[in-house]
Amino acid sequence: MSLIKLPMAWYQLNIIFMAPPQQFWCAKPPAFEKYTDEEWRKISVPLIMEYPCLIFDPDILLIAPKMDRHIIPLVACQKFVYDKTFFQRTLTSDFGLVCTKRWYINMSQCVMMTGIVVGGIVFGSIADKYGRKKPLMLAIVIQASGSYLVSFAPYYWSFLVVWFILAFGCGGIAIISFVICMEVVSGRWRTYIPVVYQLPFGLGNVVLALFSYWLRDWRKIEFALASVSLIYLLYWFWLPESPRWLLAVGKYDEAVEVLKKIVVENKRNVGDIRAIVALLPKKKKNDKLHLQFSDLIKSKNMRRKTIILSLIWFFTGLSYFTFSQYLGLIGSSIFLLVSMSGIISIPGGLLCLFILAKLGRKTTLNLFQVLATVCFFAIYIFPKEDVKKAGIRLFFAGLGFAAIAGTVPALYLYTGELFPTVGRNVGVGGVTTFARIASMIAPLLVHLDVYIPGLPLLLVILISAGQVFLVFPLPETRNKPLPDSLEEAEQFR
Repeated sequence: MSLIKLPMAWYQLNIIFMAPPQQFWCAKPPAFEKYTDEEWRKISVPLIMEYPCLIFDPDILLIAPKMDRHIIPLVACQKFVYDKTFFQRTLTSDFGLVCTKRWYINMSQCVMMTGIVVGGIVFGSIADKYGRKKPLMLAIVIQASGSYLVSFAPYYWSFLVVWFILAFGCGGIAIISFVICMEVVSGRWRTYIPVVYQLPFGLGNVVLALFSYWLRDWRKIEFALASVSLIYLLYWFWLPESPRWLLAVGKYDEAVEVLKKIVVENKRNVGDIRAIVALLPKKKKNDKLHLQFSDLIKSKNMRRKTIILSLIWFFTGLSYFTFSQYLGLIGSSIFLLVSMSGIISIPGGLLCLFILAKLGRKTTLNLFQVLATVCFFAIYIFPKEDVKKAGIRLFFAGLGFAAIAGTVPALYLYTGELFPTVGRNVGVGGVTTFARIASMIAPLLVHLDVYIPGLPLLLVILISAGQVFLVFPLPETRNKPLPDSLEEAEQFR
């Protein structure tokens, strides 16, 4: 089940390779064909401009090529030529996302995150009502189909519509697959499995970088990712319905059959499954089987926990996505940077696994946040201008990113344990929505570095430090049974 995180990494980070930083210049008019590209750029582009969105009027240049440039008016370039050193085709070159349209790239990522948010909420509610298996398969189909359609999108706006549909499926897969991992295990495995489930996200970064390095064409990359995503439809023949969900909604006979298969596959002998299930407390007729997110904030204790978790997820998402984009300011191969971020996140997750089992959820979250804060502060006090300290900055950047990466699986586990079974999908999907909202804000935060160098990093330091205090009011869930009903979750303090 953890391998389903691979496509999640591909599609959330794919914009890096679909629309990477790419040099471009104004195409030569037919009248200037005798000029080389270098000569054309030299005479047509104002030296003060970072990008050749405006050029000196070609009609005047043709008549008087040596005229004083101060008196030649500037006109908008109508057609661009793109550097193909690293990529043969990009979203930028296909749809002309430069100059006044450059912000379309950021909008594409906002649409991706919005689709994931909406998909998580919608599929979370569907899965709590109709089960985990069928909605998960539907989400996989939507994701793969969307990826295929994206690779053939003829216009930017058609791309954006299909991009949202793809993201909608991603959101459903993310929330349902995590909850399944939470519900099919118990005891000490409840700590290990959800954390291990998150580790392939880092591996997904590496795979995405390899695909992109090999193909160098955003349409081919999308088509290849869609083809690989179809493999996950085979989960239909392997994945059972969640027995915990079946029990929570009163489908005891179906739960017994699933549990029997699990016992046989694990080669265990636990006696009469039906007799054991019969000993479980039955659901009362007035028990609410399907919760909405609004139900989680009606009672005092659950409202407090839900609000705190929402804040923690928002600030975690803000620091994670801001710093992951800040890594790009280090300056290196885009393929290397993405691979490095994925590789670094794996040891962070493994370390998280060890600490969770030994010290509990709250302590783990606080330790990782303190480590991240220290690393970010170390980067802040060593300025980028000091070339001799570049290695130190790179070391703390890697360690800090590993700390954030370790926080995410721990927080996923902790969040799922605080919500009841009948509302776990809705609860987890609802609070993680705030991390997606934060991911939309992150590019704006990074852009502040242009006006006040170091400000984004300083904000991330303050955010990471502040999160430590948010965790304190929440209860520890280590070695505690998962709440099934809203009443049980409300009483858990």
